[in-house]
This record gives sequence, structure tokens and C-alpha cells, in this order.
Amino acid sequence: MSLKISSPGVILLFKGRGIVSGLIRLQTRSVYSHAALLYPDNHTLIESWQGAGVRKKTITDWEGVDAFIVPGMTEAQWKQAFRFAEAQIGMGYDYRSVARFVSRVSARENERWFCSELVFAALHHAGVDLLARIPAAEVAPGHLAWSTLMQPVQLSTI
Repeated sequence: MSLKISSPGVILLFKGRGIVSGLIRLQTRSVYSHAALLYPDNHTLIESWQGAGVRKKTITDWEGVDAFIVPGMTEAQWKQAFRFAEAQIGMGYDYRSVARFVSRVSARENERWFCSELVFAALHHAGVDLLARIPAAEVAPGHLAWSTLMQPVQLSTI
């Protein structure tokens, strides 16, 4: 499977298979446990990953991945979103805010990111608010799927 779409950017939502992913899905009552931004090359993504923090990587496994475009989002806005996310590369993973999903304690901004927080903040920085009145630190991967601004796209077999 791969993504073959001509878009200046794509939001990826993952249905993770591991124990941590299962706990995230259970606690957030969603099928999704991870989020990332996909570059127009359709194989490079930027994400925040536990143990690694914010990083770029090549996606090789499309199993359990749903892809979404944001119709109306311009190429310039996507470039802004990617620049914002790239400026965060090397910042740590925000375990404290992930724990907040379990404890329900209010999140505080810090110099770390969890996956959906990074995706949401990058698009917000580009002038696109996927969800109204929700701070980035409170957006779980499944919350992103609630956005009426996102439109699913099909993954295809090469």
C-alpha cells in the first residue's frame, strides 16, 4: 500500500497495534493512537514519537493508516506548517501531556510535543484551526479526525 496523491501535505492518523497504542485508543475512546504530517513526496513524514521526540522519517508500513487532506489549505500554508514542525525537530516527546489524557489534569505548554499536539499546532501556526476552541495540548489523535476541515483520501496498492 502507498499513498499516491498530489497534495502539498497530508495528515496521517494511525491505528497502532502495540500496547501503548491500545492504551491511547482506550483512554481517548478512538480508533487512532498516533498522528503525523506527510510531505508531498508521499513517503516522508514528520512526527513526535515516544523515545525519539520530533523527527522526520520515511514511512514504509501503511497498515492501519488513514490519510486526510485539508481542502482549501494552500501550498503556502502547508509550507508554513512544515517549517513550524521542522523547527521542533529534536524536541522531546511530551510524556507528561500524554499522561494528562489518563489523569484529566489540565495540560501546560512546555518545550515537548506529543504527536497530535504537534500536528494541530503546525496547522494552527499556518492559520488553519482544525478544531475550534481547543488548545493544542489537549488534542488527542482521535480528536483530529473530528475536524470537519479534513477529508479522507484513499490509500492505493502500487
